[in-house]
Amino acid sequence: VPSFLYVGGDSYVKGFHMLLQTLRELGRRGVKARFILTNTYRQKSLEKLKRLNEKYENLEILVAGRLKYEEVIELHKKTWALIFPSIWEEPLPYAVVESSLHGTLPIASKAGGVKELIVGSQAERFLFSPGKFNELVDKILMIISSKDVNEVLKMGRSIRNHVLQLLVSKESEYRLIRGFVE
Repeated sequence: VPSFLYVGGDSYVKGFHMLLQTLRELGRRGVKARFILTNTYRQKSLEKLKRLNEKYENLEILVAGRLKYEEVIELHKKTWALIFPSIWEEPLPYAVVESSLHGTLPIASKAGGVKELIVGSQAERFLFSPGKFNELVDKILMIISSKDVNEVLKMGRSIRNHVLQLLVSKESEYRLIRGFVE
């Protein structure tokens, strides 16, 4: 079963409202997939997720809650992609960096530093406009329709190498130092 990870909790700026719209649409379309959600959720959000889980038997929505770092790493090993629907202009989206370094393909909004990390990699085609849940649905469907888990994993390894190269390069080091000096 295609499995996806979401780590933003029920924060509006992390795109929880978009995740809910996306789950509804995927459920309505009969898409079979598993979604693992981490972080903290208010009771009202948990009730919405429970209703979605009950209404759409094709979707498996698991709320893992707040986890230790090691547990999140284990989830990266079990999921095909990270869903990152943030609407916030995050300068360095830690969840996307972490996901990429673990070889988990990020499906991410083009908000803030996400573009700088992903552009030029195979994962670039999985970027979507902030706030456009229909685009997010399309990106998830692209991954599910690949039918070849090995292809998805290969793209994940590719993004890992891309991000490592960006973060470890001498050019990055030079730009960082120059930013503090000027």
